[in-house]
Amino acid sequence: MAEVRIRENTVRAARYEDGFRVLQGRREYVTYPDDSSVRVWFSDVPWRYEMHDHSAVEILLTLEGSVTYTVEDTVYQVRKGEVLLIPPDMQHSLTMGEGSSRYLYLLEPEGLLSMRDIKALNPHFHRPFHLHDGSDAHVRIRETLLRMQDAYEKREMMWNTVCYSYLLRIYAILGQRYLNGVRARTADGGRLVESEVITAAMTYINNHYQQDLSLEDVAGFAGFSRYYFSRSFKKQTGYSFKDYLCQKRLQVAVDLLIRTDKSMKDVALESGFGSVATFNRVFREKKGCTPTQFRAIYGMY
Repeated sequence: MAEVRIRENTVRAARYEDGFRVLQGRREYVTYPDDSSVRVWFSDVPWRYEMHDHSAVEILLTLEGSVTYTVEDTVYQVRKGEVLLIPPDMQHSLTMGEGSSRYLYLLEPEGLLSMRDIKALNPHFHRPFHLHDGSDAHVRIRETLLRMQDAYEKREMMWNTVCYSYLLRIYAILGQRYLNGVRARTADGGRLVESEVITAAMTYINNHYQQDLSLEDVAGFAGFSRYYFSRSFKKQTGYSFKDYLCQKRLQVAVDLLIRTDKSMKDVALESGFGSVATFNRVFREKKGCTPTQFRAIYGMY
């Protein structure tokens, strides 16, 4: 593994045969193949990866031996044939010893957030899943991961979409098998109406993030009081209004930083931050580096 020099001493980058992994403090930034947001790594080399987090969903499939994960304060020993799924933005480390091998999958989760049943169960999905019971669901998820790896390896037309279709299948199986008995918040008629209104509010935010949106503005659009809307929005999405809006703006900003050469002022304005100073401050708080550093990391590759 060759080390890659970049301008910021606090940023560490490592070159692998199939891409790069970049650390800024404990925040990891994963580079993906062109026109995709999926990475699959095979490894049979003993390895310890320090505590970190990232925006991607991470899935481990152990092929031989075992891999030890520490996720937040919980230790998972993931043995041959077992699967561990880690939600985005959850700190974790891993250790793999001699005689072990694994596939490691990283997929950005934005597309999942638009699925209403996943949104309704979001708090229940925001925890690790260690699949080791040998159930039909466990076996189906393991087989689905192998199909995803095959699609990733072949890189045929629309392979990125094919990989995400497999990820959706995995979430569907998780919900059906391991969340059985958990009632979505849309179970009764009154809550169904509330859910539809919150979904409409999310669409409104997604379409108007460039504006100076306030909680009162969106609550008024939804026809709820400020307090009731704030509580309902948090219950359904798992995010506060402020965090959801910030996440949307950062998502747009990251795409502009990676895919365009627009100035920082233009990126800030087009993503809804209003000023470069606010953009820099929020970006550093949430991403662990400045927008300029972020662009430098990805621009090198």
